[in-house]
Amino acid sequence: MQKYDDFGRPIYETAEEYNRAHKTGGGAVIQNQTAAQRHATREGSKRAKTLVIGIVAFVIALNVVIIFSMSNMIGSVGAQPEPVYPNTWEEDYVEYSDNAETPLPDGFETFFYNGQFFTLPTTCSEIAKMGYDIVEYEPTDMIPSGFWETITLLDDDGYSVAMISVRNDTDDDVPFEECTVNYFYIDNPARYDETLDVPDFVFADGLTLESSYEEVEAYFGEPYYHYEDHSDEEYLYDSYQWEYYGLDERHFVMVNFVNHELLDVSIEKEYYE
Repeated sequence: MQKYDDFGRPIYETAEEYNRAHKTGGGAVIQNQTAAQRHATREGSKRAKTLVIGIVAFVIALNVVIIFSMSNMIGSVGAQPEPVYPNTWEEDYVEYSDNAETPLPDGFETFFYNGQFFTLPTTCSEIAKMGYDIVEYEPTDMIPSGFWETITLLDDDGYSVAMISVRNDTDDDVPFEECTVNYFYIDNPARYDETLDVPDFVFADGLTLESSYEEVEAYFGEPYYHYEDHSDEEYLYDSYQWEYYGLDERHFVMVNFVNHELLDVSIEKEYYE
């Protein structure tokens, strides 16, 4: 029987016993330990290789970042400024006047529509004489103080024919028909649909929706400002405005032309409280 010392190590009484043990089970243990050690060595080697590859990759990436940063720094020295492209909107805009201190001509706020005469400011009950529907409100609807809304006038077929600005500047609720109208807008549908008629609209002492800009300027004088967009040769757009800001009233007229044909007209007269 195999004998062991106090530490559990086998005791060999002869050299022959030692040799036999190392050729049988004892040798297998040593071989198994060696295989485990070899496995551990291989795994350690793999981990070492992975670590080395990671470090190398990090160093390479760091160098790329450094080189890129240095290139940008070098390139920025003496670099030319970014090109400044023109602002076409500002170039198209031409300001003719630096103030709005001259009242518009007497009568600018009057107009005829379908033979009926109107003067701004007026009331919703007067505008109702045009015969168009205001679907949002009934004449007797009570409108609160401070009310202000732009409303579209519709014909019998439901098409827009004009727009008005409706206000209640009083301190009380009033019926809709008593609200103030100080703004009127109308366009020329024949300009974009030749099957439609030019509205029967006359303003500013004889101007119509078929008047030229020269005729408009002859009445109103030089515009407060003019915006034009002629970037498309087939669609030449011009907008002209005349304005006046007095102590107790404001005047405003805008006309827009497309290809030198009158597209729409806006008229406004407002009294301050």
